[in-house]
Amino acid sequence: MRNLFLRFFLSFWAATVLVLIVTVLTTLWLANERWSRDQDRQDELARQASVVLATDGVPGLRAWIRAQQQAVSPGRLFLLDHDGHDILGRPVPEFLQARVGHRPFPNPDSHDHGARELRLLSQLVSPTNETFALSLLRQRGSPFGIFASPETPVVAAVITLIVGTIVCFLLARFLSAPIHQLRLATRSIAAGNLGVRVAGAVGDRRDELAMLALDFDAMAERLRLLLESRQQLLRDVSHELRSPLARLQIALGLARRPGADLSQELDRIERETQRLDELIGEIMSLCRLDDPARQLDSEKVALDELLEGLCDSARMEAGANGVRVDLRVTPGLTLQGDRELLYRAIENVVRNAIRFSPSGGLVSIAAEAAAGVVLVRVGDQGPGVPAELLGRIFEPFFRVGSARDRDSGGNGIGLAITARVVGLHGGSAIARNRDAGGLQVELRFPVATS
Repeated sequence: MRNLFLRFFLSFWAATVLVLIVTVLTTLWLANERWSRDQDRQDELARQASVVLATDGVPGLRAWIRAQQQAVSPGRLFLLDHDGHDILGRPVPEFLQARVGHRPFPNPDSHDHGARELRLLSQLVSPTNETFALSLLRQRGSPFGIFASPETPVVAAVITLIVGTIVCFLLARFLSAPIHQLRLATRSIAAGNLGVRVAGAVGDRRDELAMLALDFDAMAERLRLLLESRQQLLRDVSHELRSPLARLQIALGLARRPGADLSQELDRIERETQRLDELIGEIMSLCRLDDPARQLDSEKVALDELLEGLCDSARMEAGANGVRVDLRVTPGLTLQGDRELLYRAIENVVRNAIRFSPSGGLVSIAAEAAAGVVLVRVGDQGPGVPAELLGRIFEPFFRVGSARDRDSGGNGIGLAITARVVGLHGGSAIARNRDAGGLQVELRFPVATS
């Protein structure tokens, strides 16, 4: 059962039905016990009446019945002669008079009512051979049947207490066990153990608590990945900053040598300082994109205008390397998002393609709408990426080359920024090797709503 509300409802409903059934059965059992006791009492009264009749005769029997009817209950104990008349002259129920006097029952309803109230008749015989019939009638039933029985309230209270205790205990145990596991897991995570998981501890449940356990595990895994990512980012940042700082120290050492060309060394220091500034700027941009509280400046962006302006700037850089840039875009495409971030995300992919394209190569840029999304594809004719590494090129500081210097392809942050920006706009970034050689990066964006 996958719904806690339904489980609670059915549990209390079943408990109510169980209380009702057990109460009815128990009350019926007690009523039968009372009937049996009354039958034994009638037999005892018949024995006493026989003794009185044998010793004191009919007058003594009248005196005895007057005393006994007060003890039993007025209107329940009758002693009838052979014609069906009460020896005390009291009115006799029709069904009882018909039974003793061997007359037909006056109507079916009277017969049914008599069958419910009449027990076996106890026959008495006097010394003069007069016959009498003694009957102890059942107490008249209530219109509510056994629910008006004097035992019913007590039985219902006891059964309700027992069944309620069992049901509440089972429900409390059912709920508290997974919550206890979640509490222990939360403490473990607070203590730094991000490897704790609780989905396996809740068993085969499929209710909201099981979903909560799965969400908890997903959260723990996400926290673990974020922490590892932060730690890896710190290591990568430390490594990336160390390289330009080392080159700055070398340049300073060369500048201090006697007879050194200060102008050349100062130019080198300036270049390294500029590279260091660019690296720090990109790291700061990446950190800002990872901020969950970041708000995008959303507006409608005409994609053809954005790409044409981007290609004009890219052709200047590509021309210096002998690389051509080709643009094909479907007119009228629009995106909803931050214009500056979208420009930078696509620019990073284009500049990466230009960097790896050989002299005389072609960088193709295409944009079109397909299946409810806007596709921006950027392809180059470079060496491509090994298939097993395609999924990692959008990770911060990842480079395909083994060397970790700028000659192996920038600082490894540009494509990571692209992936973050596309994700913030509800899209995705995919890289694949082209059949004709080179790498193609596909950016998918949702179509802007009107």
